[in-house]
Amino acid sequence: MKKLLLATLISIAFLASCGSSDSNNKTNSQEEVTASESTDNDSYIKVLTYNKFLKKVWDFEKYTDTFIYAGNRPCVIDFYATWCGPCKRVAPIMEKLAKEFDGKVDFYKVDTDEEQKLAAILKIRNIPSIFYIRGDEQPGYTVGANTEEFYRAHINKMLSE
Repeated sequence: MKKLLLATLISIAFLASCGSSDSNNKTNSQEEVTASESTDNDSYIKVLTYNKFLKKVWDFEKYTDTFIYAGNRPCVIDFYATWCGPCKRVAPIMEKLAKEFDGKVDFYKVDTDEEQKLAAILKIRNIPSIFYIRGDEQPGYTVGANTEEFYRAHINKMLSE
């Protein structure tokens, strides 16, 4: 009985860790993802795959020892997962900021479940993880869901330095 109770508590803690505490939330999140994926063409945020990351951000296969940014303007990259509650809270904030900073900052997103190799190479351990890249400087990053004002401040700081 104690083992069953312990197993149940561990399962609940695991499911609640990123906002998906029941099967209804899982179903709703899958529907939300499908809806957002269908509007990616209208989005100000571009989806990055492993190969697109190499081309648009950093070709770490070619430049193994040095970060060399491939982009022409600063960028923000949202590393997320479709099942992650905090990631779902960050997504509309990033979309709003991408629209606000259109033409000044490129915004990208990487699904860590779809791009596990990329996430592993970049040592993404927690999501959401947001990278801020400007020139050939080492990228800055934040972890966890934050407010719109928090992200805007980081982007403004990146643009002002």
